[in-house]
This record gives sequence, structure tokens and C-alpha cells, in this order.
Amino acid sequence: MMPIALQEPKLISEIMEIAEQEGQSATDFVVEAVQSYIALYRQKRIQAETEAWYRLPESVRQQYAGQYVAVHAGQVVDSDPERLALYHRLKERFGREPVLMIEGGVQAMPVYRTTSAHTP
Repeated sequence: MMPIALQEPKLISEIMEIAEQEGQSATDFVVEAVQSYIALYRQKRIQAETEAWYRLPESVRQQYAGQYVAVHAGQVVDSDPERLALYHRLKERFGREPVLMIEGGVQAMPVYRTTSAHTP
């Protein structure tokens, strides 16, 4: 594996300062920051794939009723009535790349409401 080196003095200085304030090594801080960024990146990709799925006409989504559907790069790339079988094929084909797996059919996009216990 090729090592990655930071070459930005201002960034290195900020990393060192924050890591010290947090009581962790600079390496641990950078690893944690990059892992957080990767998780956010994957969430954004899955959100985009979800939106692509729900933009498809109902007639297309209905064709996949009773199956699990895989959406990648805005396209249906695979489907299977068995979720685990689809998962294994996707893992083989795409590795760790984000791919949406969703139940086919014409159900509406779920809407989630959050409330806060925060009191002013």
C-alpha cells in the first residue's frame, strides 16, 4: 500500500493543534476524520441512488415488485427475489462501492420526521 503524506503546512498545524486538544495522536485524528468523510460520502451516494430509484416511472418500479433491486450510478443494475443472493453478487461486482438495495414496487419514498428534545 502506498503511504499518503500531507504537504500542507497550515493543515498539518491545525491537525496537530486539534489532536492535542482532543488528547489523541495526529494519526488517530486524521484516521477518524477520513473515516467520517468516507461515511458521509457513502451516505450521499446512497441518497442519490435512492432519489434515482424514486424518479423512475411507477411502471418501471412495478416490474420489480416482489424483488430486491440494486441501483448504481442512477441505473437498476440487478435484482433478485432473494436479498442475500443479490447482496453477494453486488459485493462481488462492486466491492465496497455504495450501491442501493431496495424493495421493488411502487411504494412511496418514506418520509422521516425528527423532533428535538431541546428546550430553549
